[in-house]
Amino acid sequence: ENVLYIETMLGSVPYSYQDELFDRNVRNSSDQEELFIYFDQLGAKIEQDQGFNRRVNYFVEKLNQYHQGIDDADFTMRYQSYASRNSDPSKVFSRLYAAFKASNNSDLIVGVNIVGPENGVVAIQDYRLHMQMFNYLRGKYPSVNRALHAGELTLGMVRPKNLTFHITDAVNIAGAQRIGHGIDLPYEDNATELLQIIKEKSVIEINLTSNEFILGVKGQEHPYLIYSAYDVPMVISTDDSGVSRNNLTHEYVLLSSRYKPDYLQVKEYVYNSIRYSFADDEIKQQMTETLNMRFDEFERKMSEFSQRLK
Repeated sequence: ENVLYIETMLGSVPYSYQDELFDRNVRNSSDQEELFIYFDQLGAKIEQDQGFNRRVNYFVEKLNQYHQGIDDADFTMRYQSYASRNSDPSKVFSRLYAAFKASNNSDLIVGVNIVGPENGVVAIQDYRLHMQMFNYLRGKYPSVNRALHAGELTLGMVRPKNLTFHITDAVNIAGAQRIGHGIDLPYEDNATELLQIIKEKSVIEINLTSNEFILGVKGQEHPYLIYSAYDVPMVISTDDSGVSRNNLTHEYVLLSSRYKPDYLQVKEYVYNSIRYSFADDEIKQQMTETLNMRFDEFERKMSEFSQRLK
């Protein structure tokens, strides 16, 4: 498939901290300053827990061991850690805290995500609280990248009011540099303004097979055409390829057959996969140079082939 780079979900650091008082306090607070005080307090408790740093360090060390021999001259792999959004606030916060620290301590873990169905009871109830957790932790670990599954919802899955803010909060509160899915865009408040904000601050990960399989959204119902019309940067990705048994080639075939982007647009999506990756600048430069050579070779062969057809 000519894949140069994969940035895959690694798993969560095996750490969790339960604090029922914290859970009650943060769910009863809507003030950011007050929330950050509670986050400071729980963060201090986490740091004092003898098991915390030991588990973070073990996670990083084992990844370094398992990663040996994967990277070579033709291929590079990096990882995102994550926390599940469908747990009590103290558990979500402590797992995100561990994920941010692991990413901060590892060159291989290039970002943090939050996963799990957005229509879950806890996920809906605590959505903005989770975005504030990201907001707090990006201040504590400013070099850690953030890619959030957001807006993976459609009409009928949740109450209509819960379709109006997920992408907006992911970008404006959590500071998401990449948005996974972004399907509920047409229902978001001030959607046209949001499109401009995404253009300036983020990029959309388009997952056609996943959106059809999980949400039943495809064809003209998919917001790809809206993102494209507003020149929002996009990357084409597989999402749950281990579940749906799809691959990146299949996603590009779906894109081309359904929406008919021209060759230059498809080529731009390929370059976006490098441009908006969380790989370091040196790796990006190397991959871009390799991609330039591969496109030159491909286009030369296609030119020769088309000449033979005349």
